[in-house]
Amino acid sequence: MNNIYAALEIGTTRTVLAIGEAETGGRLKVTCHAEIPSTGVRKSQILDINQASQSIRAVLHEIQKKQEETGSKITVGNAFLLVSGQHIKTDPSFGSAQVEGFKVGAAEINEVIRSSRQQIVLPRDRELLDIIDQDYVLDNLGGISQPKGMSGRLLKLNTLHIHADRNRISDARTAADAAHLEIREPLFATTCAAEAVLEEHEKKNGVLVLDIGGGSTGYAVYCDGYVVSADVIGVGGDHVTNDIAHAFSTTNAQAEELKIREGSAILSDISGEGARIKVPGSNPLLETRTISRRALDTVVNARLKELFTIIRETLERDDLFHRLHSGVVITGAGSRLNNIDQLIRHELGTDVRLGRPIHVDGFENEANAESFAAIAGALLYAHRNYEEKSFLDGIFGRFFK
Repeated sequence: MNNIYAALEIGTTRTVLAIGEAETGGRLKVTCHAEIPSTGVRKSQILDINQASQSIRAVLHEIQKKQEETGSKITVGNAFLLVSGQHIKTDPSFGSAQVEGFKVGAAEINEVIRSSRQQIVLPRDRELLDIIDQDYVLDNLGGISQPKGMSGRLLKLNTLHIHADRNRISDARTAADAAHLEIREPLFATTCAAEAVLEEHEKKNGVLVLDIGGGSTGYAVYCDGYVVSADVIGVGGDHVTNDIAHAFSTTNAQAEELKIREGSAILSDISGEGARIKVPGSNPLLETRTISRRALDTVVNARLKELFTIIRETLERDDLFHRLHSGVVITGAGSRLNNIDQLIRHELGTDVRLGRPIHVDGFENEANAESFAAIAGALLYAHRNYEEKSFLDGIFGRFFK
């Protein structure tokens, strides 16, 4: 009997639902996934619960159709929720414990972990998404990954806790409830994406993960094997689309098509016929016109340079930029923009690669697998942290119903 899990992402541009099942040997495989355009969402936040609920119903219907085509009887009734947006914040904390007998044992480690959790006090309007254990400090010696057996007097554990606006998560729960889908647990999209795409050596050597969504861009910096910094910047692919629509007087749909089909993150030097791009009229009465390819690229480049400048300045301020020995890994739908890797390489001066899921099977044949990194990571989290007993259709009625 296999473990079965589901994850939901209500994004600015799309709503995604995926099902993962544990295979023999412990690997997780995504056996079914579907996506539809989001409605009622802007800048990673729900603005119309009814429209967002309709999007969830639609993606549930797509999943059901795919399940029926394969003869599966699983119906999703419960899912982990991916959370993104600028309302997400991170704060450092630590716990401490006196070392009995001056040698660290299991009791001291358990006590310092318990203490680190007790130190986290959030305002009523915030909801905890994750607690990340970083390094131990024994007396004045830091950077310890495993203190058991070491000698000292005072043991500390540094942690990073990630939290979000409780009301924004409540809105997502309300929209999902109206679609008869229960939200099991909210998860930070960027760290989920990172867990799905990063190699262990990258985490140890220092790496920056950029999860570029429609309404915002999340980032996480790993050094020495753990997250040392994470945040969300309120700039995403939708901002590029809006800039194009404004600059060239197009509809948002036309601007989105231009961005994906013709736009480039670096300035084009194409001459001749290819130097101009056709823009169809928004209705049959309007004639097709052309715009300069270089002008389009200038708009795309300007917004993305702004994003990467913010990231660079933030990491330099926090003294982390020089630690990115494994470079940058990009995920999310925004990572598909033409030549975005070249722009990052130029602006940040590091190696760049696309973050396709490597710790989860099922996306091998997906052309844009990097856009599913976060949802793959959410399923991986469920697989690693929850038991089989509450997830199977028609048996316990908790995760699936």
